[in-house]
Amino acid sequence: MESRPLKPSLGLYKETRIDLDPIDPNSVVHIQLPSNSAFARNTRPQRRILNALPSSKTEDDYRRQHIASSSSLYFRKSHKYPRSYLWRCLEANTILELRSSDLSKGEHEKREASLILRIAFPTAIRHGGVALADSADQDVLNVFVLTKGNEIYTFSLRPDFFCQPEASAGDLERWCKIFKPSSFSISTPYRLTAYTSLELLVSLNDGRLMRLSRRAGEDGSTWQEAAYNDGQWGASLRGLIRWQGSTTIRHDGQVLDQNTVMSAYPSPDKRHILAVCLNHTLKAWNLETGQTTFSKDLLDKRREPQEVPKIMLDPSISTVMQVFEAHSSLRGDQYYIATFSPQQSGIFKFWGVRDADHAEKGVRDLFPEDVLKVPDPNDGALWTMADFRITTARDSSDIDIWVLVRLNRRYKLYHKVTDMEDLPKIWTRRWSLAVVGSAVPGYSVEPPAKMSDLDPEDSTEKWLDFIFRPGRVPKVILEAGLTIYNNTRDPESEKISKGSLEERVAHSVGSHIQFDVSTADIGIYREQTHLEWMNFWSIVTDLDQSRWEPLSFALDEFAGMPWLTFGDGCSAVRACGDLEKTAYNTESDLRLHLLEAPERTIESEKVLFQAELDDLTALVGAAARFRVSFSESLLLQCATTVQQELWQDSLHSVPVQIQSFYDSCNFAEEISDKQYNDVVRALRPAGGLDSFGTDFVLELFKRFLQPMSTAASGLLSTKFGLRLLVKGAQELITLHKRILTDILLFVVFVDMEVDREELQLENFEAARVYTEVLRLLKQYQMLEWLATTRRPDPHEKAESRLFDNPTTEHTPGRLTTVLENLFAVDTRPQSYTTIPQSESVTGNMEDLLKWVTGGNDPTVTMERVLVNIQCNLLKNNNLDLASSFLLFQPPTPWATYIRARLHLLRNEFTSAAIFFQKAAYGLSRPNPTIDYPLASSQLLSPLSASFLSSGPANYHAHTLSLFEPARAHAHIQAAARLALQFAPPAPQAADLLARLFAASLALADYPAAHSALARYADPALQRAALRALVAAMAAAGAAADLLALPFVGLAPDVEAFLVERAREERRAAAGASAADPRADVPFYRILYAWRLRAGDFQGAAAALLERLEGRAAQQQQTQQTQQLLRERSGGRDDVLGEYLLAINALEVGGGEGAWVLVGGEAGRKVLRLGDVRRGYQEELDRRCRLEGGRWGIVEGGEGDGDGEGDEGAMEWD
Repeated sequence: MESRPLKPSLGLYKETRIDLDPIDPNSVVHIQLPSNSAFARNTRPQRRILNALPSSKTEDDYRRQHIASSSSLYFRKSHKYPRSYLWRCLEANTILELRSSDLSKGEHEKREASLILRIAFPTAIRHGGVALADSADQDVLNVFVLTKGNEIYTFSLRPDFFCQPEASAGDLERWCKIFKPSSFSISTPYRLTAYTSLELLVSLNDGRLMRLSRRAGEDGSTWQEAAYNDGQWGASLRGLIRWQGSTTIRHDGQVLDQNTVMSAYPSPDKRHILAVCLNHTLKAWNLETGQTTFSKDLLDKRREPQEVPKIMLDPSISTVMQVFEAHSSLRGDQYYIATFSPQQSGIFKFWGVRDADHAEKGVRDLFPEDVLKVPDPNDGALWTMADFRITTARDSSDIDIWVLVRLNRRYKLYHKVTDMEDLPKIWTRRWSLAVVGSAVPGYSVEPPAKMSDLDPEDSTEKWLDFIFRPGRVPKVILEAGLTIYNNTRDPESEKISKGSLEERVAHSVGSHIQFDVSTADIGIYREQTHLEWMNFWSIVTDLDQSRWEPLSFALDEFAGMPWLTFGDGCSAVRACGDLEKTAYNTESDLRLHLLEAPERTIESEKVLFQAELDDLTALVGAAARFRVSFSESLLLQCATTVQQELWQDSLHSVPVQIQSFYDSCNFAEEISDKQYNDVVRALRPAGGLDSFGTDFVLELFKRFLQPMSTAASGLLSTKFGLRLLVKGAQELITLHKRILTDILLFVVFVDMEVDREELQLENFEAARVYTEVLRLLKQYQMLEWLATTRRPDPHEKAESRLFDNPTTEHTPGRLTTVLENLFAVDTRPQSYTTIPQSESVTGNMEDLLKWVTGGNDPTVTMERVLVNIQCNLLKNNNLDLASSFLLFQPPTPWATYIRARLHLLRNEFTSAAIFFQKAAYGLSRPNPTIDYPLASSQLLSPLSASFLSSGPANYHAHTLSLFEPARAHAHIQAAARLALQFAPPAPQAADLLARLFAASLALADYPAAHSALARYADPALQRAALRALVAAMAAAGAAADLLALPFVGLAPDVEAFLVERAREERRAAAGASAADPRADVPFYRILYAWRLRAGDFQGAAAALLERLEGRAAQQQQTQQTQQLLRERSGGRDDVLGEYLLAINALEVGGGEGAWVLVGGEAGRKVLRLGDVRRGYQEELDRRCRLEGGRWGIVEGGEGDGDGEGDEGAMEWD
């Protein structure tokens, strides 16, 4: 029977790519194995921790160091963590790299298997020479490696090897054993397969199959050998003598016999070994007798010997056979074999095995009349089968078929679930497809940055944002691309080696821009800049695309998770969500699949045909095609208009906004009649524009941010799982945002273009849809910000690094997106015990987006979520990110308060005070619905939170305390005044007055300080504050202000303090200590003025005369001391002036009979007005003598001939 053409496949799966660069710094353990040669240099193993993967100078270096030649995943039968491993061969097959690829672990598992083991071999690994097996009696992963030195390495790796660096630091011989079978001295090994950890199958180039076995407990240093051949007498000599005319083929430096086994598996009953050989045959050996029990052509045809060279299989093909069982067997079959033949563009055969020892009746072709060809994309290209897997479907009697086809770097993954009996009937129908992003029209990978007239002169920032977007390109690719770019453009140019990667890229690209400054043409400069960035991006793109050549397909049968491995990456193949199905399929394909779907439900390939899903697909497709038809200039204008609508407050009604949007995009001129007709035609499957209603569109919006799963899984995401989770969330955000944008443009166009006289559109409320789509777009733009903004992971500290070695260079902590370190780490993965992991992973991604927006808790509003994110940024001192996130903050009092906290941390005190004041009313009112410590991500302590929602006095007291650490005294003063306005209780009022007084004093606002002082209720505190105020005003030279203040009831205290300080000043002057600042403040003069103002003229004179009497003590001082006193007084000689002031005070106060009592500890005496005048006259006479040249000798030292300030000089007779 001829094969039927393949019908369109549904996109029910989506691959999410994962980069394989190290997750943590210092997490790569490199182990160099010693050579067994006596003449080799490295005869001892070497082990070291790598800070990073090696850098590349050329494209060849990059491919050799980072692109694997072979790679796959292995899944242990044991369910202990780590359970999944990814391995790959690098550096010309001399390095085997191993890492854990688990997406989740038990919630009680404390270890994190994030280490990468790089094992370097002295000789290259053979292609197909890596096999992994799970130990049955120990928690150990066995890795078997076949090298070109014909040696089999056995590694026994404990889970700690991937969790703790020191686990692999012990004796290498304990966990690495080497065995060289004797048969390898005669024949060359071709491929290695691990049956179990105790049994290996090795195919030899002479056609024999070797079975190696060991007993439990043996370490792999010795194996028992058993060989199987085709049973002919010449087979035993085939390895020694090449028969004339024998058919051979060269591969990887080997000469392979036509009977060489390409693929071998034990039968499920453990009685036979099943194999496919190069000569296009399926064979079986009985393990007991060692005899060949049957041999059949892969297409069940009789072949003549001369036909064999034409049908020889390609030795590089990795998978040509699968052995599986089915829950419901056909007519007594024990198990089944699926084989692949590349003949006729690829054909699958399914064999039923009843008894492998009876070739004719025990093994049969299940569908001899049917040609089951490899699924063909029907695009005219020659696609080839790269890998396939057939297993028993999960929880059903069906079989699960996965087929990977490729064309150079392009590839497609097909999937089908069916019953064995129906297989021929539906082989060409109901295939599902794993969607590759670049293969979806209208939803392809984001294009590179475009040049626009709206751009600034230099588009560097735009390009840097595009290139360094998290998840776009790994750092190792950019490093290699930068090196290749520099070497290509100008090998001799000076290159900077310091600075961040972004700075080095910007410098290198900018230095190669060719621009004549004399022309001063900005347009040419912009064009040259864009062209140079395109040159760099093309190099990066080529390197990145070289990573994604498919190598293998792997299926985790226990978890139900398909995987693809590539040269430098892997992909998790997950089930599509509802919105992805609407975007990745057409309405006609969905309807066709629904019509052809069987009556029973296929759980693993179900299509959620809820109400109007196919109609919604028509709507999404029509909107996407409408947007794709736009010109480049219209797309840019639409993007600008959308941003304006999202973030600029409008005072107009919604219909006016829609009209403004329509006019801004110039749809009337830009959209042709053909485009309009295409829109109408695209909606016909959903009922046309007549059925285009509000409920129809809102039904689509319900698919965004669906409720989270509430089932407890007991799982936590691993770091590798977080990488997948965030990458998938980024894909969903990009897709959902694009769908919403398409719907927005579509709704505006339909509302403005449709003639309401012809089409009433009675059920279509454009304003309602427009408002709702803008609301969702704001959410997704916020989600996009979280998914593309990186910061140092706050969960990691320097002391918790995986490896701390004094010889190891310390590297900064890894940067992760805010989405990952704030939300993804707390999102519990869904269990894959009830549903396949391919579905639960998509559910995890959708749960993450829902978790960001509040989860299932109806009391958590979007406004509070946004403020909580801002609080977390502030708590972790991410001030630049918090400033950027201000765009998304709602106009609520709580958000305004947090914005004030941001300005406070940025030392923008005036702005902080303004926003604190704006939030005062809202945060002063009681609000029992909000837990401030929780809502602020613990930015607010419980004590600080107690001041909020408890009255304006407490609120302003709280803001006052926030300004105090920054010593923003003006704002402390303002906050204290506001708090005092609301009559706080006495204890709080006293505290506020004290803080107001301190702030006013620091600001030299003495009237405010005096006002606060006057309101003190505690006399002791008031006296202490009074002394501080007087001292501060005196020190600041504000004596006039001091005298002007009304110290009602406090005047005696002021005078007492001035008297005390004046006496201290006198004693300080007598001591003449340069370190005593009290001598600089003229308290005696302030006291004089104070008493004079109070009308105490005698007291004022006494203050001056006590000062003058102190001159006698200064007569005993040295010339140096007197010079110090003159410097303190600013060089002024005010003795005569003080005498005159004292005389005037006495005359005013008591006339000629006035007197005062002066003196200190040495004794007191009465001075009358005449005594003071006499002292004044004596001072005048002394100065006249000095001016006349009659010098005196200062007691205790010689005069300096100056005479200035020598008040205490005695006359020399």
